Amino acid sequence: MKRLQENRIDQISKYLQASKLDPELIPEILDHLACEAEESLWDGKPFEQIYHDMVKTADVQTLLNLSVDHQNLLAMEKSLNDIVFENRNKSYGAYDLRKSYGQNVQRAVIIGVAFFLLLVMFPQLYAKLIPDPKPDDIAYIVEVKPVDIKVEETPVPPAKEEVAPAPKTVKSMTPEVLPDNKVEIEELPPVLEDLENAQPSTETVDGLENIETIAPPVVNAPVAKETAVGVEKREEKEFLHVEQSPQYTGGNEAMAAFLRKNLKYPRPASQAGVQGKVFVQFTVGSDGKIENATAVKGIGFGCDEEAVRVVKMMKDWMPGKQAGVPVRVRFTLPIAFQLD
Repeated sequence: MKRLQENRIDQISKYLQASKLDPELIPEILDHLACEAEESLWDGKPFEQIYHDMVKTADVQTLLNLSVDHQNLLAMEKSLNDIVFENRNKSYGAYDLRKSYGQNVQRAVIIGVAFFLLLVMFPQLYAKLIPDPKPDDIAYIVEVKPVDIKVEETPVPPAKEEVAPAPKTVKSMTPEVLPDNKVEIEELPPVLEDLENAQPSTETVDGLENIETIAPPVVNAPVAKETAVGVEKREEKEFLHVEQSPQYTGGNEAMAAFLRKNLKYPRPASQAGVQGKVFVQFTVGSDGKIENATAVKGIGFGCDEEAVRVVKMMKDWMPGKQAGVPVRVRFTLPIAFQLD
């Protein structure tokens, strides 16, 4: 109501008071009519026309009806319990309970909130009322009793008896004379002269001399392997570039057919629409076998693992050669994943 002057507001207020409107409704209706008048002034209408239209719309009879309706509403709100319990026994107790329902609810809410706050604040209150004992608050009583310390004398070790040095001796058994039947004849080994024309055996037999013994050949006899003592096996060198690169057996067309047959597009990659190339690096041994296959650059979503799996399934390659000799070669193979 910035543009509406005080005299014009007083004019509208006097009109409402003269229409016998309920005093409780005058401030609200005055504010409403003043706002409408201010909006009309913004539209460029003169105040006299605005006031004339206002009186025509909110005539005396309309304001009187509005005042009567307002009084009826106030009467209904104030005597609602009396209307409900009309022609009933109000001393039974239900009337008092309904009449004091609002106060009871308010009291219950306050008690509940207070009890909840008490539960929440109880640990802090307990900590303030009964604080934890500090290290300085604890006292220790130390009782000291005199102790008699007796020095134990170290026992003197007994003196070692000096042992006289033993003289040098030679075993010499006293000969014992026995009868001939109790004398044991010792079997002495044959001398070299006896073995010149005879072979050693468990018994002495007079036979033919100079007989050559021919031994039959041994079946499935293990062949002794010749190993050089002190020579370590030299590890094969791995090449990156050689004169003759390793090749898949059957050529590139056979390798492409192998990949088309065994390579499966991973479900996560197909659902996400992922395409691209996976670079798999592996070693082709001098015997053509695939070793140490790993994906050095991939596209994820299971494509890297699938490419490595298929490479490990490949049969032996034709090994690479350096100076005509098969060698180990590090090889990188791109495998393309493409959706149709």
